[in-house]
Amino acid sequence: MPSIQDVADQINARLDQINTHTENTAQNTADTHDVAKDIRSELQQVNNRLTQIDQTLDHGFANLSQGIFALIQLQIVSIHLLDHHRKQNDTIICELVNNNQLLCDIKRKLAHQLRLDQQTLTSTLKIEGIMTRVHCCEAGDYDRELELKQWLEKCCPPERQPEEKCPEPCGRPGFDPRQPEGLDWRPLPSPVDPKPEG
Repeated sequence: MPSIQDVADQINARLDQINTHTENTAQNTADTHDVAKDIRSELQQVNNRLTQIDQTLDHGFANLSQGIFALIQLQIVSIHLLDHHRKQNDTIICELVNNNQLLCDIKRKLAHQLRLDQQTLTSTLKIEGIMTRVHCCEAGDYDRELELKQWLEKCCPPERQPEEKCPEPCGRPGFDPRQPEGLDWRPLPSPVDPKPEG
């Protein structure tokens, strides 16, 4: 049978073993706590970095959308200006068509005037011929015929030719400049780096 000393030694040995294991467990727990703390710190850094990336993306998309809006507004102004130029070109074409018509009318009137001038020349030559004649009875015949013609014109005046109409005036477009929106756009300020927690 073992002595009390042997039993006490065994109990002390067991207690030493338990004490050693407890110290090892405490050390392992402390090491695990330190590792967990390091992991938590690294996760916080990753979270801060992701927050910064998210803010940068939000900032970039906001700037991009506002910049595109400003470009669209400038494009609208450009289209408005081009439409005004199109209307001005329509007016120029209308004026050219009217000028062409007026020139054509002037040409017709000149041709008519040339025919009248030819008749006047013929009449003048006839008068000269009568004056050169020796007998004046022909001149009397001509005067009587002229009186008869004038009386007929008073009684039944010749049909007057209607005046040719001038072309309608071309519309002149007024320019109403469009003021674009969003020209006061400025890029957003860069996002501030978040402060690390901990």
